[in-house]
Amino acid sequence: MRRRFLVALILGLAGLAAYAVPRWLDWERHRAAIAELASERLGRPVALQGPLTMVLLPQPRLEASSVIIGQTNDDIRMSARALRLRLDLWALLLGRIEVRELALVGADIRLPWPPSELPGLAPPRWLTALDARLEESRIHIGGAVLEGVSARLTAGEISEALTAEGSLNWRGRLMRFQAVLGRAGDAGVAPLDVTANVAGATLRARGVLLAEGGFAGRLEAAGSDLAAIIPAPPGAFRATANISAGAELIVANQLALELGGDTVRGGASLHLVPTPRFELTLTAPRLELEPWLAALRGAGSLALPVALDLSAEAAGFGPLRMTRFRAAAELQGERLLVSRVSAEMPGETFIDLSGGGSGPRLDFGLRWRSARPAQWAEAMRWSRQFPLPPGSSDGQLRLGWEAGAYSVTEMAARLGSTRATGGFAWRQAARPSLALGLEFNEIDTPLTPSQIVAALREAGGEADLQLRLGIGRLTMAGGLWERLALDGAAEGGRFVLRRMAGRHLGLDFSLAGTLAAGRVSEMILEAEGAAGPLLSHLGLGRPALVTAPLRLRLSGTGPLDALALRLEGDLAEARLEVQALLDQPQDRVQGRLTLRHPGAIRMLSEMLARAPPDWLGEGSFSAIANLAGRPGAWTAESLEIVAGELRGRGQLALNLAGPRSALTGRLAMERLPLPAWPSLDPTGGPGLDLDIALTAEQLQPRGLPPIQGFAAQLRADANALRLDELRASLAGGAITGAARLERADPPRLLLEGQVSDVVLAGPLTGRPVDIGAGRLSATLRLAATGNSTDAMIGSLSGEASLGLRDGVVQGFDAGAAAAALGWTDVAAAEVALRNALTSGATSIERGTASLSFQDGRATLGEAMLGAEAGLALGLAGWIDPRRDALDLRLTLPVPDGAPEVALHVTGPSMAPVLTPQIGAWLRWRAAQPP
Repeated sequence: MRRRFLVALILGLAGLAAYAVPRWLDWERHRAAIAELASERLGRPVALQGPLTMVLLPQPRLEASSVIIGQTNDDIRMSARALRLRLDLWALLLGRIEVRELALVGADIRLPWPPSELPGLAPPRWLTALDARLEESRIHIGGAVLEGVSARLTAGEISEALTAEGSLNWRGRLMRFQAVLGRAGDAGVAPLDVTANVAGATLRARGVLLAEGGFAGRLEAAGSDLAAIIPAPPGAFRATANISAGAELIVANQLALELGGDTVRGGASLHLVPTPRFELTLTAPRLELEPWLAALRGAGSLALPVALDLSAEAAGFGPLRMTRFRAAAELQGERLLVSRVSAEMPGETFIDLSGGGSGPRLDFGLRWRSARPAQWAEAMRWSRQFPLPPGSSDGQLRLGWEAGAYSVTEMAARLGSTRATGGFAWRQAARPSLALGLEFNEIDTPLTPSQIVAALREAGGEADLQLRLGIGRLTMAGGLWERLALDGAAEGGRFVLRRMAGRHLGLDFSLAGTLAAGRVSEMILEAEGAAGPLLSHLGLGRPALVTAPLRLRLSGTGPLDALALRLEGDLAEARLEVQALLDQPQDRVQGRLTLRHPGAIRMLSEMLARAPPDWLGEGSFSAIANLAGRPGAWTAESLEIVAGELRGRGQLALNLAGPRSALTGRLAMERLPLPAWPSLDPTGGPGLDLDIALTAEQLQPRGLPPIQGFAAQLRADANALRLDELRASLAGGAITGAARLERADPPRLLLEGQVSDVVLAGPLTGRPVDIGAGRLSATLRLAATGNSTDAMIGSLSGEASLGLRDGVVQGFDAGAAAAALGWTDVAAAEVALRNALTSGATSIERGTASLSFQDGRATLGEAMLGAEAGLALGLAGWIDPRRDALDLRLTLPVPDGAPEVALHVTGPSMAPVLTPQIGAWLRWRAAQPP
């Protein structure tokens, strides 16, 4: 037992000594021998400047730092942070140094390219029993750099192959490789088999090194991710190609690449001089470009420049669909250069693009031309809500792309006659955003403003929007807008219109406001300019107001379901004020309207484009009403109106929902002046149905006595305008009746009424022969047809009756004439008769007359005037109001057998000819005995 323990102790001490003692031994005396061994292995002089360290266990290993490796005539330059030699243990115990493995740690190897002699790549016949390593090293081949190289080079007997295997850093990924180089035969041809694995992809090149130089063979590659090998879209792939290599160029031709279910053909080449450069050319039946662009952008810093040439019969980029696509791109370090992209799209649309960038930012210059942009837009599924103007299109712009963000700047485009400049920026995120700034010379669109707003909201979706637009001339739904400028934003459901300004319908306007959380704030619309264009647009063209200044100001605030509005307007001297509340839940508007003008006659003449309504009398105009409205219906409560001498108040309701608009309500007038009846237009009238209870304390028809206590029901429909249930009082008497104006061609007027005991305080008509005083009663039933009052008077038909009590008829003196008939002096009687029948007045106790009208002429039927003292006067003849002519014959009572004594009144009513017819009576009276 003790022996076993002693043996174990001795072995342990020996092992400890073998591990620790060599570290303290002086190896400096072997420095030259070790350097010579390293030089022999590397084939070039080696100098060891740093300290030497020996480790015996677990394997004898000699390490030297600060290694300087000299050059030979092969132009290979090498340096290393440390040199490690693995020694043969038994040879070392026998006092010899035999190297089994040489390792360069942190080596920096620069290989010239092209090599001076390519066949020198074949292993020399003397290279046997080699085991060399590179650790944490870097290899420069011409301008290419291989980082993180850790490899092992082994060689056996003279008949065995030279094998190199290890790993390196390939585009930030670990690549493992193995190369087997066979010994050259008598013909100088050596087989070479290289296999590499990176990120699940396997590449294998099998062929031969030729005696005259170069390599020829076959390349095969397959894996789950093509992006691990070259800047390409990720995905499973399989590729085959013929490969040949020379001192200056490595070429893979007849390349067949299966990617994403498609077979892509092309070729690749690696230029080694004057600087390394990899070129890849691919032709595909169809390509999706976004994955390729993403792969190029995410390629990172490459060891050598990569040039990519893509072509496809069909290609897609997002919604874009292209044919005859061709693109050339180059990666230099982290910089992507796109020298040319060309493609054709529907509508004979051609695009050309070039540019590039470094890192995540890309900038391109884009040009296009299109013969039929509408066809291109249809293929792009362009919203039909935004129809494109007719004509061809062309333009150019700068396109930027970075981290899901697109920007367009320096845009100059033409679409038909429309030219646009500016740009926009789109950022794709959890909440996308669009910033748009464009200037247009002109736009012609059939859309209305509400349709455009709805389309923009639909197109923007949930995106934030910053919008700045300038349009020199906008024709929208037939309306013209000039110098239009818009600055607004929509962010998180908050809409801000910082300013919209322009010119429309002759008005310079500006609009600003904010809508957030269903609430409007600081909304202000202002407009100013000549009133003519706006009035014409509203169908209210008024020559007197064409150049009149118009100013409008609309402000609003409050929630959308209860929005408070205030409108102020000035037109010429008229001022309008409206305060309204929009009740959205009830779908109702309530407010108060005030309209004022210092001159009622002037305002109505200008606004109605008619002759001045002088019958209103001098004075101002004002209308005040509390308004309430629903869809298709408006009411005016507490309506107060003043126009010259007109005064009144009432309530009105306007219904717009039926086939014809209807106005109903009541109007109570203090004073209601009316124009002279000859100036009325029977063809005019309201274009809506009426049912209004109309009252007037004083009705003042121009040229007629004032009427008191007027009341009637004013009605109108598609067939007629009517005054029903008419009642009034005139000079102590009562008036009742009705009137109907039928809408025909020509119009037809029907009148019926009754006047009772109207006291005449003065002449009835103001003519030389007239009723000067008395109590007048009348009944009438008349009809007339015509397009004017003259025509109606000329067609007047019907019947009427007149009654006069306790009255006076001026123009003749029947009592004096009757007295003269009894005079015995014939000469004096003649003079008296003539004077009495051509001047003076006659008191009438009671008179009656019936009239029949035909074609405007009134013919007296039964007529009698009862004068004082039982004097009965006869009256016959006719009156023609249209021609202002009359033919009346007044007869006096005479004794039996005496000839008739009469007064014949003819001519115009304002200057009648009064002819006493007394000649027969004079002759008869002269023949009578005294």
